[in-house]
Amino acid sequence: MAKTLGDKTTLDIYKKLLHITEDITSKLNISKTVYWDQILNQTNLYFKNGYTFKEQSQGDLGKKMKDAFREEFDESFNKILIIGTDCPYLTERIFEDAYHALENSDIVIGPAKDGGYYLLGMKDFKASLFEGIPWSTELVFNLTIEKIKELNLTFSVLPELNDIDTEKDWLEWEEKINQ
Repeated sequence: MAKTLGDKTTLDIYKKLLHITEDITSKLNISKTVYWDQILNQTNLYFKNGYTFKEQSQGDLGKKMKDAFREEFDESFNKILIIGTDCPYLTERIFEDAYHALENSDIVIGPAKDGGYYLLGMKDFKASLFEGIPWSTELVFNLTIEKIKELNLTFSVLPELNDIDTEKDWLEWEEKINQ
């Protein structure tokens, strides 16, 4: 987005997405951890109450997600969902559906329109789901489904949503909320 909108506008959009994510997730009566690229003093400007904060590991997106899942499972959680902050279309209902899906499935996944996914949930740590995936490509969702099948795991698929990766994505979101 920065290429078409500039750094300042892109940063402003990112801040709005953080607030949208906080608004959606703050209503959930669950343990919530925010993984930051780096933890700054301003961290609590975005997620004020009911959140814990941790620093992401270094590496590609797959390694960051794998390490976050591992860390949360090490803390004895038995159903874990992971999201990014770039999907303003998330709702409380989607989170509820995802948690309920994990009662009967090993994995729950929410496909994004760009070929990735906006949510991944599991009830047991499966490190291999994050290996050999070309992150930030249109192949992510399909290759993840292939890996799930190779591991003979059961899975549930949530509705497809759009995440915000481009100026066009952002403009579509703004149009939706201004209707």
